[in-house]
Amino acid sequence: MQIVAKTFFGFEDVLAQELKELGAKKIKLGNRAVYYEGDRELLYKSNVWLRTAVSILLPIESFKFRDERDLIKKFNQIRFSTYFSVNKTFAVKGAVNSDMFNHSQYPMLLLKDAIADHFRDNLGKRPNVDKARPNVVFDLHIRDKDCTVSLNTSGAPLFQRGYRSRIGEAPLNEAVAAGLILRSGWDKKSDLYDIFCGSGTIPIEAALIASGIPALIERNTFAFKHLKDFDQELWLRIKDSLPRKPLKNPTFKIVGSDDDTEMIRVARENAQGLPIGNIIKFEAKDFKIQNVKNANTDYGVVITNPPYGERLEVNEIEKLYKEIGDVFKHNFTGYNCWLISSNFDALKAIELKPNKKVKVFNGKLECDFRMYEIFKGKYKAFKKERITKPRGRVVKRN
Repeated sequence: MQIVAKTFFGFEDVLAQELKELGAKKIKLGNRAVYYEGDRELLYKSNVWLRTAVSILLPIESFKFRDERDLIKKFNQIRFSTYFSVNKTFAVKGAVNSDMFNHSQYPMLLLKDAIADHFRDNLGKRPNVDKARPNVVFDLHIRDKDCTVSLNTSGAPLFQRGYRSRIGEAPLNEAVAAGLILRSGWDKKSDLYDIFCGSGTIPIEAALIASGIPALIERNTFAFKHLKDFDQELWLRIKDSLPRKPLKNPTFKIVGSDDDTEMIRVARENAQGLPIGNIIKFEAKDFKIQNVKNANTDYGVVITNPPYGERLEVNEIEKLYKEIGDVFKHNFTGYNCWLISSNFDALKAIELKPNKKVKVFNGKLECDFRMYEIFKGKYKAFKKERITKPRGRVVKRN
C-alpha cells in the first residue's frame, strides 16, 4: 500500500533513513513528508518505531476537482463506512492551500458533512464528531485543485510519546529532539550532554535511541486500532516482539543538567517509567559548571536547546550565548557541540565558527542547528590526530 509519513521541515532525509532501516520500499522525499510503500505490518511498525514522524497517513482517494460543487460530488462518492463503524467518533484535519476557498476550514467542513451524510443515507445514523480525542481521523490535503483524502492511522501526533508526566515552559518537541540526535551523527557509544535539559526530552530520546527501544513504547492509543481492517493478531505479535530491556553495563553515559531543580525533578519523573536503565544522569546545576575530565570516552557530543530570548533583554541573551561559547571551548574539548536556536543575533555572540549549519523548525520557529567542533591546539594537528585516532573509541580506565 502507499503510505505517507509526515514530519517537520528539515528532517525529511532523517525520516527516510529511519524508513529504510525499517524495511520500507520506493522511498521518496517530499515537503515535510516521506512517501513509501509497505504492507500492514510496516504501517503498524511505522507508528511505533519512527522517531521523527508526526503522523502516518494512508491515502484513500486522490483527485482533481473543478469547483466547490465538484469537490462535494467527489467527497460523496467515497464509501466512508468501508473504513470505520458508525459507533466510532471521527474528526477531519489537514491543510488547504487554494485560492478557491476564502476560509481554509471550509473544505474540511464539507468533508465532515459528506462523512456524516454517507452514514445517515446508508445506515440511518450519523457517527459523532470529536475534535479533542477522535477514534478515527481523516486528513484532507488540498493544493490548488488537487485533493487527497487520507486516513491518519496515528490519531494523536506521534511526538506525544506517552512517557511525559509534565513539561517545562518551552519544551522541545520529542520528534524534533530525536531528529536533532539522529542528525548529529552521535555514535550511541560515547557520552552525550544536554546542558539545558529542561524536562529531559533530549536525554530521554537519546537513551531510547541508544537502547534500541521504540519511540512509542509507552503509547497504547493509535487510530489504526479503530479501523475496520484492524488486525489485532498482527498488532499483538508486533507489540510482543518490541525490545524492552535496557542496555547492560553501558560504557557511556547521557547527562542532562539544568539550573531549575524543579525541572530536573520532572525530567527524572519522565524517565522513570521507561526501560532505559541507568544510562541517564540528571543533575541540577548551572550550565557553566561542567566537568568531562572523568568521562568514559575520549569523545562526546553536546546537544542542547538553550533559551531563545523571548523573556530576556538583548544584553542578557547575548551574554548568555557568549557564556555558552566559553563553556564549549573550555569544558568540552574533543566534543562536537550542537545547539539549536531561533535567535540568529544571539548565535553570533558564541564567537565560534560553526562547522555545520542545518535549517530546522522548532514548532513554528525557524531555527539553526549548529555544530561546533571543539579541539585543543592547532587545527592541523587536531586533524592529524583524528586520522590516527578515530573518534568514538572507548577508553579503558582502571
